Amino acid sequence: MSLIRRDPGLWLLLHLRRPGDRRGDTRGACAVCGAETRFVRNSWILPAELAREWPREFVDRESQLCAECGANRRVRRMAEVLVSLYAEHARSIAELVREERFRRLEIAEINSIGRMHAFLADHPRLAYSEYPEEDLMELSYADASFDLVLTSDTLEHVPDPRRALNETRRVLRAGGRHVFTVPHDPRRARTRSREGLPAQHHGRGGGPYALVTRQADMLAHTDFGADVEDVLRETGFEPETYFEGVEAVFCGVAPERGP
Repeated sequence: MSLIRRDPGLWLLLHLRRPGDRRGDTRGACAVCGAETRFVRNSWILPAELAREWPREFVDRESQLCAECGANRRVRRMAEVLVSLYAEHARSIAELVREERFRRLEIAEINSIGRMHAFLADHPRLAYSEYPEEDLMELSYADASFDLVLTSDTLEHVPDPRRALNETRRVLRAGGRHVFTVPHDPRRARTRSREGLPAQHHGRGGGPYALVTRQADMLAHTDFGADVEDVLRETGFEPETYFEGVEAVFCGVAPERGP
């Protein structure tokens, strides 16, 4: 079946873009689906106001779409981290979910991790939920339920992200990880609340995509800065950071529990 018949929305993202975007395309192996393919830049992926406010690299973070599965660079970076942490021989999420050691993990995916979700859905111990139906500030899961919690560009939409991090730490077993991304600006020294600032929504694109209503067009409550590791320490995690700048993938490791 052709790509346009399988996923017309992805076909549009791969083809409806500024002519100059083609010069930003790259090639490589996708850490989500495993294909050797082209990664497509689309500068209309962000609305004009966010493209002006955020570092220029955000366009590539949110685009550079895999021509096979559609995973953007942000999701592929998360995939690379998961493969580096948990794989025995796998080189992609498509392969990782078939490895027995990874399949034994109890995993919570809170909000779909973009195009990775279709592959994670094959995991036999995946608990998948969507925010805000699953309240990150008061998770419905029992203490020490999971080995791995995954969120991607979700914590900024939670009214109190520190409370949410306390909750993800609560539901993790000792040594478990919360692997996540947030749109953070390394030029901003400190994370700040957006209370009192003009409302900002994430999810809708620019150019012709500004006319498309997106379910993920959600209000942002927090602007994350260069201190994400400090925020993790404040909430009781041991922090790890993978990649640099706006492409950073963060990981909070749950410490050993006291007596």
